[in-house]
Amino acid sequence: MTAATAAAPLAPQAQVPRLPLMITAFAITAANFMNVLDLTIAVVAVPSISGTLGASPSQGTWILTIYSVCLAIVLPLTPWVCKRYGEVRTFTTSVIMFSLTSWACGMSTNMEMLVFFRALQGLSSGLIVPLSQTVLLRIFPPEKHGMAIGLWSIASTIAPVLGPVLGGVITDTIGWPWIFYLNIPIGFLAAWIVWTSMSHMETPIQKVPVDAVGMLLLATTVLLFQLVLDKGHELDWLASADIRLMLNIAVIAFIGYVIWERREPHPIIDYSLFKIPVFVVASIMGVIFNFTYFASTVLYPIWMQSALGYTATLSGLVMAGTSVLPIVGMMLVGKNIGRLNLRYLIVSGTLVMMYAIYLQAASTTDSTFEQFLWARVMMGVGFTLMFPPLMVISLGSVSQERTASAASFFNFFRTIATSVGIAVGISIWQARTAFHRQRLVEDLNPLNPALSEAFAPLEQLSAGNEQAMWAMTDHLATVQASTLGLNDTFMVCIWVAVPVLFLAMFIPAKLGPKPPNESSAAEDSKADS
Repeated sequence: MTAATAAAPLAPQAQVPRLPLMITAFAITAANFMNVLDLTIAVVAVPSISGTLGASPSQGTWILTIYSVCLAIVLPLTPWVCKRYGEVRTFTTSVIMFSLTSWACGMSTNMEMLVFFRALQGLSSGLIVPLSQTVLLRIFPPEKHGMAIGLWSIASTIAPVLGPVLGGVITDTIGWPWIFYLNIPIGFLAAWIVWTSMSHMETPIQKVPVDAVGMLLLATTVLLFQLVLDKGHELDWLASADIRLMLNIAVIAFIGYVIWERREPHPIIDYSLFKIPVFVVASIMGVIFNFTYFASTVLYPIWMQSALGYTATLSGLVMAGTSVLPIVGMMLVGKNIGRLNLRYLIVSGTLVMMYAIYLQAASTTDSTFEQFLWARVMMGVGFTLMFPPLMVISLGSVSQERTASAASFFNFFRTIATSVGIAVGISIWQARTAFHRQRLVEDLNPLNPALSEAFAPLEQLSAGNEQAMWAMTDHLATVQASTLGLNDTFMVCIWVAVPVLFLAMFIPAKLGPKPPNESSAAEDSKADS
């Protein structure tokens, strides 16, 4: 942290006087909700968007990729932007820009135009993610920070689940542009409420120089690494010359960034956070959590639709089971988190989440809707128990003046872990599907007496048409191989979550007082001397 930062006074934490506290809290949460919602709401609309704008399906996926890439790029820059312009001003401006770019996305007439505005939308989104946490915590007294985190976590839990369902319904009924227009009234209303009630609580503005070289190197690293993760499974990873080129440039840019930052007086990232053991442990657990949660969450509805023939709406209803209990549970856990044992919460949440993934791993083509739904309900229970304590520990272990830096750091690595989890999960699923399919088809022979009974129903369905029978056989083998491959992938996710059980020993059982600001500590030290 720079001397300018340490010496600057910090805006006092106060109650919101001009509007009721909960209205402001809900406005901040609504801004975060629409931001997280846009990560998934466009997924089911890609085919419709591509068809309307005359683009191929692969080109259409860029509206998803560019959004996540730009979001990841801007996250580490949040502390610097807040110092230059103030947290409240940055948050409200980002929400307004998000709303305006949402309007521009809906008005786009070609794919290039849509991708451009989607990139701008992602840049504004990256500032909303961490600031929605820090601004929300500032309007609540320290003893109610758990409840604030619970409220914030509800949006982060429900929005990704509702995204595909809401996106499918809107696209099918009134058209894909409305998945973007939906953000406009929410964004402008939320920005107005937050600015009206919190403008007097603005943080001091500091003219901290920007590390342009570090910013360029970090942006290059994140951009290319994110593209490798998003496109790797499509291009067969290192078998693709494009993937190898992007990965090499990303590694070179990262090495250059590390070397450059060692002597930079105003680094992009506050590296002193690495000196706080509790924050580091909480961040590692957050990375593991996001890896396993999103790997298991994203693959499940894809399998339902591709293997079982579920519609987007039906699979979305299954996934909505994740948010059944968190709607109430998050607030209950958050409100009482000061009295609860944080270690027990995280351990029990991890065990429940592992059990939920196991239930998903036990899925077969004969499993029922109710079984799928129960697995996701249990996942919601695990999320409710685990996520709020992680957020409270990570942000509660740093002083108020470093909360924005901690939030951006924590969310940056969670975002990268999400992309890695999805990419690795898809790759494992594809590899294990190919393995099981080879094992299933290598011994298939209708002339084999041991298999004659198995082929009898297919012969009847195909009316003696051998070609049709083999087509059905191939389809059934593919479905079974996909199911077995998914089961293997989920078992890997369970093992990945195991380290969290051991890391829980290194976090405090109870949340202690927030560390003092460095400037306040320095003044107290001078007074004592």
